[in-house]
Amino acid sequence: MASQFVQPICGPTAYLGEIDDGTLYDALGLTTVDEAFEGSYGSWTKKGDGVVRLIFESTDDKDVTVVIYSGGDDYAKVDVDAFQTVVWESTIPELQDKNMYLDRWRPGLFGIPGSGGGSLLLCIPRAADGGHLTMHVRINVS
Repeated sequence: MASQFVQPICGPTAYLGEIDDGTLYDALGLTTVDEAFEGSYGSWTKKGDGVVRLIFESTDDKDVTVVIYSGGDDYAKVDVDAFQTVVWESTIPELQDKNMYLDRWRPGLFGIPGSGGGSLLLCIPRAADGGHLTMHVRINVS
């Protein structure tokens, strides 16, 4: 249970070196808690165009809002309609050396939005050659 509240440190790549290409699970420590984002996946390359691309794919029967946090700060909100796909982009320099945390807000009892159901966390590293991150964020009913 305590592991759900302990976040990995997104250490500066100046000390660790460049993060190798790979899946988001292996390269950047992608983790999900509970079911809201279960099945999310993607890839990281250290050479690229400097883009962070999140592709939100809803399997939920309700419209939701995904709140994106960077380094603990509220960074963006993305509205995703039921059963729709929405693409959101930012840049590596804007988000680098910080943890990115996603939280889903979904209408619950009496239509009041709540953030229950789960979360997603990964580290955005520094990339001397631009870097590129693509993540398919699956939004599930939970």
